[in-house]
Amino acid sequence: MAKKYDLIVVGGGTSGLEAAKTAAQNGLRVALVEMKTSPAKIQRACAQMFLVNMDSFYNERMYFSREQKKWVYPANNFSVTYSGGYREFYGCHFIAPDGEHRIEFGDYEKNSSGAGTAAVVFDKQVLLQGLYDEGKKAGVDYYLERTVTDVRKEAGGVAVHTHAGEKMFGTFCIAADGINSLVARKLGMNKNRHFFTTASGISFYVSGVSFDRSEMICMGNTYDHTGGLGGVHFSMLPSVYRDDEYWLYMHSQEKFDYFTKKSSFSHWFKNAELQHKRCCVISMWSSLRDPFKDNVLFVGDTVWFAEAENNGALLSGHKAANAVSQALHTGRPDGQGVREYRQWWASNWYDTHDYRDFLCYPVFFRLFSEEDLNYLHKIIDTKLFWSLNPFNLYNHMQKGLAPHLEQIKKEQPVLAQKIAGFSRDTAMRLMKPAARLGYPAY
Repeated sequence: MAKKYDLIVVGGGTSGLEAAKTAAQNGLRVALVEMKTSPAKIQRACAQMFLVNMDSFYNERMYFSREQKKWVYPANNFSVTYSGGYREFYGCHFIAPDGEHRIEFGDYEKNSSGAGTAAVVFDKQVLLQGLYDEGKKAGVDYYLERTVTDVRKEAGGVAVHTHAGEKMFGTFCIAADGINSLVARKLGMNKNRHFFTTASGISFYVSGVSFDRSEMICMGNTYDHTGGLGGVHFSMLPSVYRDDEYWLYMHSQEKFDYFTKKSSFSHWFKNAELQHKRCCVISMWSSLRDPFKDNVLFVGDTVWFAEAENNGALLSGHKAANAVSQALHTGRPDGQGVREYRQWWASNWYDTHDYRDFLCYPVFFRLFSEEDLNYLHKIIDTKLFWSLNPFNLYNHMQKGLAPHLEQIKKEQPVLAQKIAGFSRDTAMRLMKPAARLGYPAY
């Protein structure tokens, strides 16, 4: 016989734990189903980053209150308790293949002297454990080490089945099972989405790292001319665990070895030691405007493009839980009852952030040769508007290039043509070969 709840949450990550905790605190009967033994344990690659003091992300401006130990969402009028450690950083730098020249987002020197924190890294395990404990105190029933095998609409609500043969029934369900969402596939949410590719990567936590102006996130490309690796893309930012430790994201162990031992950046890693590594595999789809079907609300990455970030995960989980609470309180246990969440998602996520803009900034840099990149990183000599919003980075980059376009036309006419010919449609076209490498599952 099915166990009955007001709400069943599938997935015990950031958005799922926040949704379950919030709904239970609102007085609902809540179950959360999660495949891990401990929801707080971090098992996949994650930068553990929280974006603050930047252009509006999901029409919200989140920040961290040191005094109250809370992540604060002022526009949406709620906060999330966090008692763990954190480490500030002060800018985003795209670094040329020569390892010397940089395109700088944000004023590193000004921010590091106390003018503002660009972003922080934090201990996600502490955040997740806190959400889990709050949920447990509020009465959430946790079903751990369970794999959901089916989610389907039944009269009066949603049935959730697990591999253990259990059946749970909820008036509503919140799908919080991540970018590779099984719930999205089961309900056919991917059928009208554009599939891009299946991507994999490895994150390395490396201690003993040393370089100038190191409290920032840096991204760039370097090139292996003799070993056959070709272009090597990297992302790196400070670690919350040690002052000399950094989180380094690469596509393979071979590229990590080249980057840290042979590239123009290898002097950063003279005394480096690898502490541990994690991997991830993600299928990338275009985003959906309506995060709802058959009394299931989708949150976080489930029907979004790439990453909602920790900011968006907490925000959407909280909003969805309140929407379910309102729907049940007003006697409208259906799509109309949660229309405020659906409208909020459409206007603050889908209508505000175009997934094609997200694609532009990584594809843009892969359009150029090593010589092109060294030239561009050298010519942009002003500090650009601070942003880590991946949907806005390309536009900010274009604004940084604009004052130099005439000079580029004179000095590098072929490069100027590449820049002029790049658009959202170009990015989409260049992604097509990658899509053939993926494994779309509807």
